Amino acid sequence: MTDGFFTSYIEVGIDLGNQCQEAVGGAKDAGPHMSTTTNARDLFGIVNAFAETADGKRAEKPSHLLNYFGYSYGTFLGQVFASMFPDRVGNMVLDGVLGLELPLGENFTEFTSNADGVIASFFVYCFEVGSSQCSFYTGSSPLDIYNRFNESFVQLDSQRARAENWANATDIEAALLTLKTTFYYAVASPAQIFNSLSDALVALEQALAIHNVALWTERIVALIGDPTPAGDANAELRLGTLCTDQSNKWYNKTLEDLRPALEHFEEVSIIGEIVSKSMLGCLGWSIEATDVFTGPFGGDTATPILFVGNTYDPISPASE
Repeated sequence: MTDGFFTSYIEVGIDLGNQCQEAVGGAKDAGPHMSTTTNARDLFGIVNAFAETADGKRAEKPSHLLNYFGYSYGTFLGQVFASMFPDRVGNMVLDGVLGLELPLGENFTEFTSNADGVIASFFVYCFEVGSSQCSFYTGSSPLDIYNRFNESFVQLDSQRARAENWANATDIEAALLTLKTTFYYAVASPAQIFNSLSDALVALEQALAIHNVALWTERIVALIGDPTPAGDANAELRLGTLCTDQSNKWYNKTLEDLRPALEHFEEVSIIGEIVSKSMLGCLGWSIEATDVFTGPFGGDTATPILFVGNTYDPISPASE
């Protein structure tokens, strides 16, 4: 992606951050109380309130313990709660566990390349099921199917299009963003997306052949949603937690300050830029949380926690 992709999210984040600072950024407003730590204290309060109800008093298991299932960000919230209140942990399952360095922002580049392993499996499974179930099937191996894809992919060179002032440079960039976003959703939900991904790649091939990628982009955006900042609904909810959990370390930084991290994202995965956009709005988020738990993490919980993961999780894979 070109710098325009990153600056678009940064600029919208600055504007949103200014609006939120004015609306809820005061000491007595909600903004300073959007951290994961505050969320954990809310869970604690909910459990205490339940224990006082009629249902709580006749519960089979101790009603002062939190029974909780969390996935994605919910695993970080679960870890924070368990570390703050280990004696209040009931039946807790954390699925797809985020490493603490990601949400805490000590090193936001701790992103793995497992996402590309999931994408690579598309070509393998497409070959295994054959042309009757995979419209993008071709050749005699998964590599042939990948090479067919790459013939389309290399044509979406947005940086070259900008540098050489191609007439359709804007369309090329929009198509590339849409394709990467489609892959992002496919990585998150391969069982649901792989079949439609096959049809989308056929359609991209056809659009490139008639030199009209804008038509393809319009069609795919109708299915996956707007991948630009305009389609980032409720961004303030994410930023209010993510940015404050990181103690606003990215506030007032510039694109050049982020360049090493962004280059890392681009190197490790074809969808690296799409993952990185979640952090870009933090450059404009000035509201600081009044309460951020920074450890120590871990502890002897009242009930053992069940951690669940798989080796090809794109963000939080299980590893040795």
